[in-house]
Amino acid sequence: MTIQISRHLVVALVFVLAANCRGQNSETQELRRRVSELESKVALLERILEQRTGTSLGPSSQNQNAGLPVPSEQPPAIPETERRFAMPPELVPEIGKIGSQVGLLLSASANPFHLDGGSFVAGFIDLPLVDRPDWLHGKLSYEILVGMSQSKTPMVTTSNVAQVANLAVLTALKPTGGLGNVTAAVTGSGPAPFPVTTPVTSKLRLLEVIPFSLKYTSSAFERWRLRPYAVLGFGTYVTIHTQYPVAGSTGSGVRLNADLPPDLIATVNTVFGGKSPFGAPLVAGQIGQAPELEARGLPSGHGSLDFGFQSGFGFEYRLTPTLSLGFDNRYNRIAGAPGLLVTYGSRIGVHF
Repeated sequence: MTIQISRHLVVALVFVLAANCRGQNSETQELRRRVSELESKVALLERILEQRTGTSLGPSSQNQNAGLPVPSEQPPAIPETERRFAMPPELVPEIGKIGSQVGLLLSASANPFHLDGGSFVAGFIDLPLVDRPDWLHGKLSYEILVGMSQSKTPMVTTSNVAQVANLAVLTALKPTGGLGNVTAAVTGSGPAPFPVTTPVTSKLRLLEVIPFSLKYTSSAFERWRLRPYAVLGFGTYVTIHTQYPVAGSTGSGVRLNADLPPDLIATVNTVFGGKSPFGAPLVAGQIGQAPELEARGLPSGHGSLDFGFQSGFGFEYRLTPTLSLGFDNRYNRIAGAPGLLVTYGSRIGVHF
């Protein structure tokens, strides 16, 4: 009985060993098949690299790949995608862009005070306030701007100081002149020595300092390199104007056709001719500054300091990641001034 059981155990053990050998053989064949497939794929990649680079990988690789099947079809060409313009990342200091810019405004101006138009030049710096959240669809920044508008306007001014000076001279020369002296003094006619009305060129210099403006720049059109923006701020405005008599219009400050004796006209002309009070640039259209100030070369003029608000819009076109050109339009309301200061023209920006 024991011998029969031992025989059965030996037979079972033989069957188990045979089954294990068959399983190992099948796994070995599967591994060999996978290695062969990998070798074929590596050979294909080497051929593609040779075609792309034009260099040979050497005889060793060619010997290793000998006998491998050659692909019948060329690999599909990789399409070259068109490079689209993309705005550079901003508020990322490690790549050197923080979303700021400095620039110039070169514009024409329509001036307040019913004066003629002129030119406007300004410099600005634009600094980001916050990061660009998705819901904002743009960026919010603050801007500091300093600019000046200049213009020249021909006009005729009436000097009340000349009227008083005429009356004083005529009263001294003709004490009994009465109403005739007053009429001649006010109108600057007859024996009145000084012109009352004077053709002048009024030169305006208007300085604006905008220390703080909120600026919103939209990023909706960045795919076309465009960035529209709107700005709103407040600041101070310094207005300075001077009236320059037109050459030859005043007879060097004295009326040469005044109905006075020639020696008296010569005396008055010697005292005032070509100098103060009416032959020099006029302050507020009335009278020239003192001779001592004129001799020192101090500028004359009349000015004021006022507060105001500014609003505007424009757009910038990004030529490169660092340089942009565009259009800028601004409206300035100055306290107490009739009309608006309007500027419109080109802008140049440098981004950093």
